[in-house]
Amino acid sequence: MRLLAISADEPHDSRLFKMMMRIWFPLLSDGDLAVSRVYAGETSDVNALPGVTIIDRSGRIVFRQVASAKDDRISTADLLAAIDRTLGTHGPDVTNRGFAAIERAQIRLDAGGGIVTSGHTSGTGVASLAGLFPIDRYLLVGPRVGFEPRDAPLDAELELIARLPIWHDAGAIELAADGGYSIFDDRGPTAAARAGLWFAVSPTWSVQLDGGASWHEHGTVGAFATLGLARLFRIH
Repeated sequence: MRLLAISADEPHDSRLFKMMMRIWFPLLSDGDLAVSRVYAGETSDVNALPGVTIIDRSGRIVFRQVASAKDDRISTADLLAAIDRTLGTHGPDVTNRGFAAIERAQIRLDAGGGIVTSGHTSGTGVASLAGLFPIDRYLLVGPRVGFEPRDAPLDAELELIARLPIWHDAGAIELAADGGYSIFDDRGPTAAARAGLWFAVSPTWSVQLDGGASWHEHGTVGAFATLGLARLFRIH
């Protein structure tokens, strides 16, 4: 089996990219998009669509995945599974994960507003900063610091997020549970639950939209909605 990568980049640019990324397989130049049109297609602004094509020894196409954007491409694990399935090969499980956006660690900032009720109801603002580590593409876990100025100026919590991928490796429905302690003013245990949508807008950035509810030991209950941005990092 032979692996080739083809792009519309000039040969000089491909050589530099190969050297910087330490790529061991050939990078071929398709400046006029002749190959790209056959195997993946082109966009309305005359750029090659990203895609993966598997061709068997007889020259027959046995698998093809064409993506709408670079972040929509098939993951390494799914690609190897497709190779084994279509070519009858068998290899070890993928150990070098973290290429797909959904498999990456993230530093995540969320901010928004809502209401809190503790004897009376008031509007409030909320913000949080979290560092999340993927157990796999379906689970994230990590520390979270939350801010709500009226009743919980600073919460230190542990967050667990369950994910349901909905758009290849670049989108997911998220269900999160937080538990921790408020360390200023009305000190005591805190808990929160939320649901939302997460989308990668590039291999290194994502956005998320969430809504949820929070609870404080002293009887404060809140509801909130947030919009967030996360920086994504490969972990291997």
